[in-house]
Amino acid sequence: MRLAVLEVGSNAIRLASAVWHPSGTLELVLRQHVPLRLGETVFSSGGVSDAALQKLCDALGQLLQQLSPTPQDRLQLCATSALRDANNLLEIRARLQHELGLELVVLSGAEEAARIREGLLQVHTLDSGTVVLGDLGGGSLEVSILQEGKLQRQESLNFGTLRWQRAAQVPELEASFHESVQILQSDAIATAKRLVLSGGNAKWLGRILAEETQHEFVPISGLEIPWAEVQPRLQKIAAAGPETWRTRWRMRPQQIETFGAALRMFRLLGETVEPEHLRLSGLALKEALLLQSAETLGIRNPAIQIAPSYDQPKTS
Repeated sequence: MRLAVLEVGSNAIRLASAVWHPSGTLELVLRQHVPLRLGETVFSSGGVSDAALQKLCDALGQLLQQLSPTPQDRLQLCATSALRDANNLLEIRARLQHELGLELVVLSGAEEAARIREGLLQVHTLDSGTVVLGDLGGGSLEVSILQEGKLQRQESLNFGTLRWQRAAQVPELEASFHESVQILQSDAIATAKRLVLSGGNAKWLGRILAEETQHEFVPISGLEIPWAEVQPRLQKIAAAGPETWRTRWRMRPQQIETFGAALRMFRLLGETVEPEHLRLSGLALKEALLLQSAETLGIRNPAIQIAPSYDQPKTS
């Protein structure tokens, strides 16, 4: 049986698919993304323009063609911050249904935070002490606070890398972000055992830190490293700048555009939480949604296998 997710994010449209094997393994086999940047339209004008909507339909059509779904496949189409904020969401839904025959599910901030949290809990051991989860996208940051594996607090903050990149006054935005994150502080967070970051920029940071520290960034499970070791390296990576990110770490142009904002947000979040360890997870929302889809079929805590084709994503 094949499971697939189409995720319409603020930065990109993403496809991920997996095959469920009767042996108990969920094999991740295909992932692709199209850097559409819907958030640039929505966050500046409030809605998705006709031209951007056509590009969305075309991109989804391309990805569907790559997937070639059958009636037996479990396919879900989900959207996050950009379409969540779009003032013409009803029009977008109708157009996608008409042109592609797909029903769009728009996740609320709380639902998005819950999905990524449930996915992270399946692939990481997070049942000891206080753990703070931060999933950063183009439009929002989903934060969950766990105590002994149980949810204590959850917030969806409208601070994403695209919003940050577009801001005219970055110092004021940093101050606002710092204030919003500090509200989450409590006596429990002051002794946080672990900060777990997820999303595309967290993966890139994990790969860079792995290379810099001679560790391995493992698909899905990612990398864990003491926060005291991370702090000075964050400053050095930020100071290296876009040209080094491109030439030394082979970062894509679309990623370079938002990576600087992500580094600032990661630094501020880490300085607020002051964890013992930082984990950069290899799991993102699309994989969390695949795991959720498997769970609806009665497949719980499957062994995850990564196919070579999944480990080498394509950009359309």
